[in-house]
Amino acid sequence: MQQIHINRLGVNSIEFDIPSVEVSLSPGGEQSFEIVIINYGSPTHVNFSISENLDGYVTFLDDNPYVTHEEYVPVVVRIPHEGRVFSSGTIFVTMGYGSKTESFGINIGQKDNIRIPVEEEPKIEPVHNPSPPSSASKTKWSMDFGQFLKKSITPNDMKLVILLFFLIGFLFGAYYVISSVNLNPAGFSTSFYTSLAIAILLTLLFVYMLTKLPVFRK
Repeated sequence: MQQIHINRLGVNSIEFDIPSVEVSLSPGGEQSFEIVIINYGSPTHVNFSISENLDGYVTFLDDNPYVTHEEYVPVVVRIPHEGRVFSSGTIFVTMGYGSKTESFGINIGQKDNIRIPVEEEPKIEPVHNPSPPSSASKTKWSMDFGQFLKKSITPNDMKLVILLFFLIGFLFGAYYVISSVNLNPAGFSTSFYTSLAIAILLTLLFVYMLTKLPVFRK
């Protein structure tokens, strides 16, 4: 219970016995208390009001009593079912037609039940860097390629390939000799015909390889 002394220290003076009122409630609960006003001077009106955050939480059954000597003002405090667990606000007391205003605090609810939200730290996913191909995978690839060549080319095919390379080398050597020695005393150039003949021979050799070697037939 709060006691208010008015006109004790002078005209329109306002004093409080306690600086704040504690009302312990849970959501959906309701409780009432009284404010006692003691007047030491001439009869006067006293006006009560609340801070905006207490709207719907605090109700005065008489918010403008006329006090001659001593008056009791009932106050109803409630917390809605979906209301705040704890609220702290102010009750204002005004006298002298608004010329003098004082206030005291009021705490409603249970402060210990306030839950402070804790922000969870974001989880950092480990970054998996792709590992370079291991030496084992490179070795396996080399073995697979070697087995492919071993199965595809027989010893006879290898002899044929070597023979073809020798023929190609012989043709290039013959072309070099023909180009460097003038075998035509009449002065006619034979470089074009020689190049054409070599191109035809090379084409025939590669066609032969494509038709005879099993690795190319696959």
